[in-house]
Amino acid sequence: MIAIDALMVCLDLSDIDIKLVAFARSICERLTVRKVYFVHNIKVYELSDEFKEWFGDVDLLSEVEGSIQDIVAEQFGNVTDHEVLVSEEPNTEVILANLVKRYRVQLTILGKKMSDKSTGALGSKLLRVLPCSMLVFPETARLDIQKVLVPIDFSDTSVHALRLSKNLSDQSNLQLEIMHVYRLPRQFFPLISEEKAVKKAVEIVKKKFADLQKKHQEIANVPYTLVRAANKSIAERITLHLEKGGHDLLVLGLKGNNPLPSLSLGSVPTEMYNTDIKVPLWLVYSGDVIKQAT
Repeated sequence: MIAIDALMVCLDLSDIDIKLVAFARSICERLTVRKVYFVHNIKVYELSDEFKEWFGDVDLLSEVEGSIQDIVAEQFGNVTDHEVLVSEEPNTEVILANLVKRYRVQLTILGKKMSDKSTGALGSKLLRVLPCSMLVFPETARLDIQKVLVPIDFSDTSVHALRLSKNLSDQSNLQLEIMHVYRLPRQFFPLISEEKAVKKAVEIVKKKFADLQKKHQEIANVPYTLVRAANKSIAERITLHLEKGGHDLLVLGLKGNNPLPSLSLGSVPTEMYNTDIKVPLWLVYSGDVIKQAT
């Protein structure tokens, strides 16, 4: 069973905040979440002189806190214990990383606007500095989740993401599909026919799946799909499969091999984050990685 002691929701006072708070509510209704922190950091130095002249000595922190509390009251209610935290610090990444460590946050929800509206620079930074798993919610995503896709490469990190996804699907009665994207060793063509190479590659991957199912019998009946990368990247193949399969959530494991304080996303999760997908993206660090980072 998935139990989250502390969940953090990052708000930016834009229209997406309402969806993020409502999404947090849906998570709390599906999973055991003990406390939720709704957070926002005010960068006072970014306020224009015109703003300061118009509003004078207004208590901006209290005003922002009140605005967020109104949204939380309307969209979240009293589903579980929660708290609104508003700060005034020059560096948002630092203050949020400190909150994660102070309150032992296990999962952070982060909104993501489409690329034509935002560069996503802050989100990219947060993904690398927050010592916890991240759930990225695009502004076009639906709140209701019924079908989950978890791509794996048979590494320990992807297997961890798969087992979490299986727990999630069992706990919330969701459909789960495993996906693996494989490449052919093109340097051997035309010495080996492409048909034989594809047959051999599929044979090898199926053997890996069989071994994985023997080791983790709880995933033995989960359907899996093999997709050849061909002339596209792994992330592009995942995106196409998401659109074709009508999935509502994508789960990816994160490696965390880089020296602290940075955490390593890996090339595929990074590319997926920078893609305008329309489903939430759950980027999962294992517990061991989190311990090393804190």
